[in-house]
Amino acid sequence: MKTCTYCGRENEDQATQCQECGSELAQRPASAENTPTESGATGRFEKVAVLDNEVQAELMDGILSGRDIPHIMQSYYDSALDGLFQAGKGWGVILAPASFREEILAALADIKRQSQSSSGGPEGNNA
Repeated sequence: MKTCTYCGRENEDQATQCQECGSELAQRPASAENTPTESGATGRFEKVAVLDNEVQAELMDGILSGRDIPHIMQSYYDSALDGLFQAGKGWGVILAPASFREEILAALADIKRQSQSSSGGPEGNNA
């Protein structure tokens, strides 16, 4: 089995791209000492934040791409369950190097704050 260096998913030996994130899989085993950095990435991708919905995911993707932060938006969607898992666990996660964790969490907090203020304004308490 080949393990994706970006998202950690195990793929079949003959696979050339990761089934989860679409990243190119190395043809030969990568040595830990000579691992090239991918477009400014400063480490292994790890789970940074959980996203509540697809709109939040699209907004975060745009912000992170605009700031040149390496990331992967990984959805929990499973066609066999028709999205049932997402209802309980959220839309999915952001995978990124740990060095960008604080910046990503701050951007996500801003999006959540803006969303709450636009939907829960003064007219939100109509009794």
